[in-house]
Amino acid sequence: MALVAAAAACGGPRREPLVTYFNGDYGISVRYPASWKTDQAEQDGMWYRYFLGPPSGPDRKPAVSVTLLAGPLPGSLDDYAQTYLAGNTLATSREETRQGAKGRAYDFSSKDGATRFALLILQEEQRVYGLYSQGGAALFDQHRGTLEEMAQSLTLERPPAYREHRDEKFGFAVRLPPSWRETRRFSGGGTMFVQFASPAIGADKGHETVHATLTVSVEPAPGDGAVATYYQATKDKLGEAYRVLSHTPWRDGYVDVMRVETPVTVSRIKRFYRVGGGRGYSLVFEVRDDVFGRVSRWCDMIAGTLRVAGEVQAK
Repeated sequence: MALVAAAAACGGPRREPLVTYFNGDYGISVRYPASWKTDQAEQDGMWYRYFLGPPSGPDRKPAVSVTLLAGPLPGSLDDYAQTYLAGNTLATSREETRQGAKGRAYDFSSKDGATRFALLILQEEQRVYGLYSQGGAALFDQHRGTLEEMAQSLTLERPPAYREHRDEKFGFAVRLPPSWRETRRFSGGGTMFVQFASPAIGADKGHETVHATLTVSVEPAPGDGAVATYYQATKDKLGEAYRVLSHTPWRDGYVDVMRVETPVTVSRIKRFYRVGGGRGYSLVFEVRDDVFGRVSRWCDMIAGTLRVAGEVQAK
C-alpha cells in the first residue's frame, strides 16, 4: 500500500492542456494542445487553419497535422468528401452533427497503410466546415486520443443557439457559449454582478492556462440616466489606471478598449455600456494583454446578444 501511495504521489508526466482557437469570420472553434504550432492559408475560396503536432524523427517533421477548414460547398457533402477519400482505403464512416449542422466522419488510410487519416465535415446551408487529420500510422495511433478530442471539440459558434443567462429582477439577458462557465454572482443594494470564465485560450510554459473573464454588472443609472452620464461616471470611478485605447459608439451605448497594468500583469479590457429602465449595464471582458487578439471577436459576438430593460420582457 505504501508503494502504491508513493507512486500515486509521484504521478506521471503532466498532461499538456488544450486551448481553444476561435475564428470570428467563420464562427468556428476547436481545442488543440497548447504547444502545437499553428498557421493558416486560403486557396480557391477555402480557408484553412493548420495545427502541427510535436516534431518527430530525424527530419523533425510534425508527428501529425490537423487542418480546420471552412468555405463554400459547390456540390454535395459526399462529393466534397471524395476529394479526400479518393484513392484511399475507407475504414469507418458515421453520421455527425454539430449545433444543428449535419455531416459525416470518416476514418481511412493510404493504400499501403503507411498513413492514416480522419475527416469530419459538416454542412450548413451551402458552406462546409471540417477537421482533417493525418499522420504516419504509428504516430497517428500514438496521438489518436488528442485527435479525437479535437474532433469532439469542433463547434459552430452560433449566438442564437447559446444558452441564455437571464435575470428579470435586474432586467437583462445575455447568451454565452456552453464553454464559458459562471464563477461568481452577487447582488444587493440595487446592484448586482455575475462573472463568467472562458475556456483556456492560452497556456504558459508551466502549463498554467490563461482565461478571459466576463463580468456583467447592473447598477442604478446616475444623474439624468443617460448613457453618456453613466459612461462618464464609470470612467471617473475607474480612474487613470485604466487607459482608454479606443472609444466608439455601440448600439445605443459605447464600447471601450482599455489597458491596465499592475506589478504582476498587463491586461486588456473590452467594456460595453448600455442603459435602460433607470439602470446602467456593463459587460466587461478582461484578459491578459498578449492573448487579447484571440478572444476579442468572441467578446463582440457575445456582447451582441445583450438585451436590457424592456427588451427582456419583449422576448
